[in-house]
Amino acid sequence: MTARISLRGVSKRYGDVVALEGIDLDVAKGEVVVCIGPSGSGKSTLLRCVNGLEEADEGTVELEGERVEVLRPDIDRLRAEVGMVFQHFHLFPHLTALENVALAPRLVRGKPRAEAERHAVALLERVGVADKRDVHPEMLSGGQKQRVAIARALAMEPIAMLFDEPTSALDPEMVGEVLGVMRQLAGEGMTMLVASHEMGFAREVAHRVLFLDHGRIVEAGTPAQIFDSPREERTRTFLSKVL
Repeated sequence: MTARISLRGVSKRYGDVVALEGIDLDVAKGEVVVCIGPSGSGKSTLLRCVNGLEEADEGTVELEGERVEVLRPDIDRLRAEVGMVFQHFHLFPHLTALENVALAPRLVRGKPRAEAERHAVALLERVGVADKRDVHPEMLSGGQKQRVAIARALAMEPIAMLFDEPTSALDPEMVGEVLGVMRQLAGEGMTMLVASHEMGFAREVAHRVLFLDHGRIVEAGTPAQIFDSPREERTRTFLSKVL
């Protein structure tokens, strides 16, 4: 069976800085893979290469067998198949929560306004902010903004979801709101590739955990293997500082 997400020999450099080096990774349908590691280890770059926001210098990235290449004419169509949730929400400030969620299905998928808005209402309810449908982002808390951002990504009915440190910009009391939605998606069988510092979430929800450092996958395994009996000294050193 074709992997939902597949990377082979993916490397990315910014000048003399090696962001990714020789990354091989398959993410199966319904699998939750959480990437952990220090800041600058390559987690965000990995996610950005998956949906074509960055072009790998070497290697290949595929979504269900289709090659992700920034210059391909239909890259926007392919990119729309993967939902991306960033650290900093990126909601349109002049649009309400409902309008933010309904916009892309109308513009990209060509859905009629009424259909797109019905779906948007259902998604806002799914992530627990249906009562904020007519509110603009400036009146929302950080946790509410991020849940609207998740609903917006889900509105495109993606084959997979990418989460790039989705709780790192939130106050501690709001982190649980967003992780709760992510747990729900994982339980529903959504394919997810997550970069996160939330070790509890990784232990609880991930099928696999990848520890990255200096652009390489140093170690990969089940949460129990990585957190309870890591093989690599570098992994043990990192975990001793964050757990």
